[in-house]
This record gives sequence, C-alpha cells and structure tokens, in this order.
Amino acid sequence: MRSATDTRALSLPASGDWTLRILSPTLLELTLIFAKAMDLAPARTLSALDITFAGRGVKMASSGWKRRPIYAPLATPRDTRIATQLYLRLAAPIDLEASAGMVEVRDPQGVLGKPGASWSANADPRRYSPAIHVNQEGYVPALPKKAMIGYYLGDMGEMPISADAGFTLVNTRTGAAAYQGKLTARPDIGYKTSPIPYQAVLVADFTEFAEPGEYQLQVPGLGASLPFLINPGIAMGFLRTYALGLYHQRCGADEKLPFTRYGHEACHLALAQIPAATPDDKFAFTWDKIAAYAELPSPDNPAQTAPKFTRESAQLFPFVKLGTVDVSGGHHDAGDYSKYTINSTALIHYLMFTVDSVAGVAQLDNLGIPESGDGIPDLLQEAKWEADFLAKMQDSDGGFYFLVYPKMREYESGVLPEHGDTQVVWPKNTAVTAAAVAALAQCASSPLFKKHYPEVAAKYLQQAELGWQFLMRAIAKHGKEGAYQKITFYGDHYTHNDELVWAACELLLATGEQQYQEKLFAWLPNPAHPSTFRWGWWRMSEAWGNAIRSYAFAARSGRVPLEKLDARYLKICEGQVLSAADDVLDWSKKNAYATPFPLPTKVVRGGGWYFSLDQASDMAVAYQIDPRPEYLDALVGAMNFEGGSNPVNVTFLTGLGTKRQREIVSQYAQNDRRVLPPTGIPIGNIQTTFSRADLQELTYPKDSAVTDSYAFYDRWSDAFNVSTEYITVNQARGFLASAVIAAQSRAEARPWRAAQAKIEMPSAAVQLNQPTTFTLQIEGEPLADARVVWEAGDQEPAFGATYTITPKRNGTQWVEAEIAWPDGRRAFAARAFVANGSLVNWVDDDLPVGANPGSSGGDGWNWVSENPAPKMGKTSHQSNLVAGLHEHWFTGATATLTV
Repeated sequence: MRSATDTRALSLPASGDWTLRILSPTLLELTLIFAKAMDLAPARTLSALDITFAGRGVKMASSGWKRRPIYAPLATPRDTRIATQLYLRLAAPIDLEASAGMVEVRDPQGVLGKPGASWSANADPRRYSPAIHVNQEGYVPALPKKAMIGYYLGDMGEMPISADAGFTLVNTRTGAAAYQGKLTARPDIGYKTSPIPYQAVLVADFTEFAEPGEYQLQVPGLGASLPFLINPGIAMGFLRTYALGLYHQRCGADEKLPFTRYGHEACHLALAQIPAATPDDKFAFTWDKIAAYAELPSPDNPAQTAPKFTRESAQLFPFVKLGTVDVSGGHHDAGDYSKYTINSTALIHYLMFTVDSVAGVAQLDNLGIPESGDGIPDLLQEAKWEADFLAKMQDSDGGFYFLVYPKMREYESGVLPEHGDTQVVWPKNTAVTAAAVAALAQCASSPLFKKHYPEVAAKYLQQAELGWQFLMRAIAKHGKEGAYQKITFYGDHYTHNDELVWAACELLLATGEQQYQEKLFAWLPNPAHPSTFRWGWWRMSEAWGNAIRSYAFAARSGRVPLEKLDARYLKICEGQVLSAADDVLDWSKKNAYATPFPLPTKVVRGGGWYFSLDQASDMAVAYQIDPRPEYLDALVGAMNFEGGSNPVNVTFLTGLGTKRQREIVSQYAQNDRRVLPPTGIPIGNIQTTFSRADLQELTYPKDSAVTDSYAFYDRWSDAFNVSTEYITVNQARGFLASAVIAAQSRAEARPWRAAQAKIEMPSAAVQLNQPTTFTLQIEGEPLADARVVWEAGDQEPAFGATYTITPKRNGTQWVEAEIAWPDGRRAFAARAFVANGSLVNWVDDDLPVGANPGSSGGDGWNWVSENPAPKMGKTSHQSNLVAGLHEHWFTGATATLTV
C-alpha cells in the first residue's frame, strides 16, 4: 500500500492507499482505502497493533472506527472505493511540541490485512489536521473571519478538544506567527438524536486580523489547517464562479474558449414537437408519462376538482399551435438538459431581483461571460437569455407550455447536449402560465431592462397581458379551483394560487392598473398568513415569496413611486422579508458550522437538496432593507461552509478550493472527456444518505440507526447522489447571496472579459510512457497568485504552475488548464498534442470505401476481432482528423486491421 498524505492533491485515492494522521497527542487516525469493505465488527480488538513514537513503544487505551464509501461514480463498471478509518486512543499523550519524531503503527499479525504491514506519520506541529475547517478560498479582510474546529470519530463519538490552548495564524511563506486568538464553544442545537451531534465544536474568530496574505490556522496539539488567503477579492471569486456556472447551463449556445474549457456546440436548436393526437400515436410516451405524474398524490393540496391529466382528451386547454415550435435558448434546468417553465420563471425572478435591487450588481459588466465589457450588466443579459426562451413557450391563446422534454425518454442520458434527443413541449396549465406572466412582467417593469432593451420589454409586457387574459378566461369558465390541472409536482404546491398572486403583483408594478391590485389584494389579503408557509414553517416559499419580495422592493427598484404603493400592504411585505431572514439567521446561529440548516429539518433527520448560500439568500434580501451585521456574519458563514469550512473539508461549489468533488449529478459531467465537473455548479451540502441501497449498507455507523447514527454533516461521499442535485434556481439564489457579500468586501471590480492563455509544449516530441511537462503563458496577468488546475486524457488532474504527465497511449491527445485568481477572474487554455509510440498508427488522407464520417471528421471503422478491445467505444477504434489527415490508432493492438 502507498501513502495518500498529499492534502493539496486533486488525484483520487486508489485502492490500497493509506493515511496515518496524528489527530492529537492521544489520538491517531489510520485510513485504509479498499475496493471492498473491511469487516471490523465492534467486538473485534485492535490490541494486536504495535505503536511506537520516536522508536519507543506506546500503549493503546481504546479504539474505534467508522467506514464510508468515499467514491462511487455512476459509470459502470463500478469503481467504488471505501474508506475505513481506525481511531487509536493512546494511554498517555505523546509530546508533539517538544520533540519531533515519527509515529509508526505496525500490524505484525495481519489483523488489518497483510501481516507485517506498517504505517507512519511525522509529528510536525504544522502537519495537516482534518479537524480544522477553513474556507479554502479564503477570507475578505473587511468581513468576519471564522474557522471551525471539531471532528467525528465514528463509534467513538466526537473528538474531545480543549479550547484552552487557543489558535495561531501562521504566514505560510515566512513561517511566522501573525495572530493569536481564543477558541470558543459553538455547539449545534436542534437535533433530538442520541447522542446529540456536534456538541464539541469550537470556533476560531480572527475577524480583527486583516493583513492580506496566505495563512494556516494552527491549534497546539492538533496541527494546522489547509492554506487559505486573506484577500479582498474572495467574495467576488464566489460571485464570478456562480456566474460561470449559470453560463455553463445555457442551452442553444456554443460554449468555448476563451470563456470556458467545458465547451460544447450549440445544442437543442431543432424545433420541438407539439404532442397533439396522431393516427400512429407517436407521442404515446409523453402522454403515458403525463398520466403517471397525474396519478401521484398531492397531500399538501386540496383535492383537484378539474379532470386528472390522465389522457390527452382530459386537458382543459388544448394546443392551438400544431406541428413544431422553436423553444431554443434558456438554461438547462438542472443536471439534465430539460427546461421546466416553473423553474425558468423563478430563475428570471431571482436574476432580475438581484440586478435591480442589490447594490453594485448593475455595475458588474466583468463577470467573464461572452457579453462582459459591452456596457450592459452581465446578470441582466443572463436573465434575458432565459426570458427570451420563456417568451417562446407561449401558445397562441396566451397559455404557456409546461416544459421542454425528450420525446422518447425522461432524461437525455449518455450524451453531450449537442447530441440530445428530439424534444417535445408538454401541455399548458394555469400555474406555469401565471408564473410566466409574472416573470415576463417583472422584466418589462425593470427600469434597467427597459433602458437596455426597450422594444423587448414592450413585447414581454404584451405577452404577459395575453397570458393574463388566458387566465381570466380559464377562471371565468372553470372557476378558480376548477381551472387548475396538475401536471407534475413542479408548480403544484398551493396549486396555482401562489403563481396567480405573483402574476397580479408583477402586472400591477408593470402597468399600475387597478384591476391587478384588486386581484392581488383579493387573492393575498395578508402576505403574512401562515397559509403561505411551506410545511407550516418556511416563509417566502415558492411564488408567494416572489410576489412579496417584488412588492417590498417595488419602490427601491425604481418600478413604482413609493406613494403609489399601499403603505399597509408594503409594511406587511417588508415584515415578511425580515421575518424570513430572522428565521434563517436563527438556524445559522444554532448550527455548529454556521450553515443555516433549518431546525425543522433537523427534527425529522432530513436532508438533501440543501445549499448553504441558497438558503442564506433570504438574509441577503433583508440586508437591503436592514443592513444588520448579524445578517452579514451569517451570510459569510454560509459562504465559508460551501468553501470548505465544514466537517468533511470539501468545497460544495465546483471550481473552488483545494478539496473538490468530481462526481456530480450532471449529464454533461458524466459524458465529457474530463474528470472534474464544470465550474460553478453547487453540490448539495447535506444529505441524509446515499441514493443506492448497496452503498447505504457499507456505512458504519449506520445512517439509519435510531441511536449512535453516522453524524449528519459528515455523510459525504464523492458519489452520484440525486439528493445533491442542483437546479438553476439554486445557482441564482447563491449568486444573490454572494453578491451581497461581495458588495461589502471593498474589492476593486476591475474590468474583465476573458484573457488569452496558451499551453506551451516542450520542443522535443512527446513519447509514449515518457514524462512530459507542459507550461502556461498568459499575457499581462501574473500567475503568482493564481490557482491553476490541469487536466489531460488518461491522467489525474493536478494543481500547479506546470503539469507533468506520462502519456499512456499514442495518437492525438488533449491537455487543458484553468487559471483562477482570488477574485474569480478566470482564463482557460486547451491544446492538442500527438504522442508517438510503438503501437500501430496509420494515416490516410482519403475516406476509405465503406467508412462513415464521424462528427469530428474521423472514420467509423470496426474491428474484425477485439484483442484487446478498443480504448474508446465498443467495436470502433479511435480516429481523429489531424491537420487535414485521417489518423487511426489502436491501443495495444495485436489483431490485424482488415479494411
């Protein structure tokens, strides 16, 4: 087995890797990585292990363990990797401060596997400690700066840590102590389990220290944290990362260098089909799927009085347009490539709210997307990209289609977006129509939108009014309750009641007409009524929150003069904004790691689809009304949690930090050539358990145990888990929260569009199985403060100013680099290169008879035999178009190619 002690590596621990850590003077942690689970029943003794420090024997007093899969990708064959962590408590402390030395654990009898195995660790006072949790990007000098200390030891409970010793900030470049502070207790509140988790967590507050630089936080006896920066650009770094993530979700756009290395061609440009009745029933899959959703219960809603959508003839609002419809553009809703109208409207709402109502966002034309630098706020253009798609979703009668979906399956799996399926639109209903009316009216009433896109704003308003007419006709004919037909759970909470209120509110703000105010006040007479609370406790949920938020900020955003608003109603709306923020603030204060995880969720031991900055965004909204320092402190705490200041030391926003997840719920990430997923994708921060039952069985202690269960915030794995999947609304809310933090960071928002970066190769030819080093050039931008991530085919990703790889196959290959500065400015580079070796390599300049041209210009060949199987694909070998020539090569080929 080999040591896996590199704490700043992007590579994945392999089966057989191990790590021995000195957690404290009396506690060791031995981590063993295997493809199969080790059996360490609680009754099994580890007393046969020999422990020495500086060559002298050390007695063990007790032991414990935990086990969890740490890597479980979706792809087959399964490549599951399981970490078994042993905790060895020493009978007496070893003197880590006064004497340097090596701790060694030996297994003479082979109780852990091979007899005679041994593992060692150096007793360096600044050794990495997994018990010290920091924001791995860093901290803003002018804002709160806190790190958390705590650790979970499996069936031994929490690691006891004394606050008496305090902590020290150490400058990583000089090694000098820069600041000393005290540790204070921060126990978690709200869980009812036994034992109550996270009661021994401590906080290190170094807010008063503001000197820029790179530091580690050191605790005597424990070791030191991962390195981090104190830099004014850190919050802008999160903001730009979220912006890049939204750009990566665009549909209908070709994404390419220099704006991203995660490129693809423009996708889903073909017309979508309208699934009206046909003689050959070619839309049977669509209608069967709609019928299946209609039969699912909606326990939170009153009984539906309209006919269930179990067949095409049951629809209240048949299609008017027939044939096909252009619904290109917008953003892919989530990890798949579908586009849901209800989420589209929420995305527009949050983007428009942020650019209209958060100080400084309207001045940001430097986020690094293709539109940066054109004089129009970047976020406004991202909102318009979505709104232009939404406008295409309207039928001739004013109603809006429910979603855009694949025609013959539920999700477009196994393909990149440009190779996606034929798509269909689903039927109309009143919920998504009302939401679309609201979102388009919100754009149309925005002074900023009207300034830059006056004609588009007028068109949006016309469409919103046409949609309103559709709704009024539907209600007049079927009644308010009878006009609603459930299609799926999207937009089904509160039936269509919340969307109708939001539509009335936005049209009122766009037109000032009395008819809309009458409907608003009639349908939502009291914005603070508990009937608008999700599950009875979550304020400002769904479209209720959109309406309340928009009314509360109608004057602040310049839509309506203050005197035109109803003062009583405005006060109630503002009160709800503040009350929602106070709820979130309370959750943050009662969380040991400062993430605003809801107390009602703790009580039921729930988790999933939770994103810290998303949840914190209600405080970001309230901060625009009442800039309380407590709100800002909690917002920073949520950012820190996503940035790595959490029990598992993993960053939950892709493209950031030292410890990064590679397996996420994203069809693009599953099907592109890279190991690391696209930058800017939020990953669910807290999960109840694995999606797969077989992985649940591998954990110890059990996630499902009534007592002594696996500690909740530690239930992380680099695994495909649908409960961690994001939607673009999560990204937009995370952007909103980041924007408020960035506005307080006093960072210089320097102009930025994209920089041209270039990967340099050595002058000598690249040889198979020989190391080759690549370097990076970028004009006008220093790399000294940048974090550079490299990737190449068949290689593990790595950090560094240079990248050394050993090609494992010959032929044309690729290498990429992503450069990120502390303020989130990024540059990207990619290069193709050819590795020459002893394998078969044949080049021709004509397409042979019988060969099929591939999308890259290569040929579609087949093996006569597979010995071995080709590197990529099942029966096709690899071919590329290189300098106008067709190149064909075969990895490890021993068979004869017959053409």
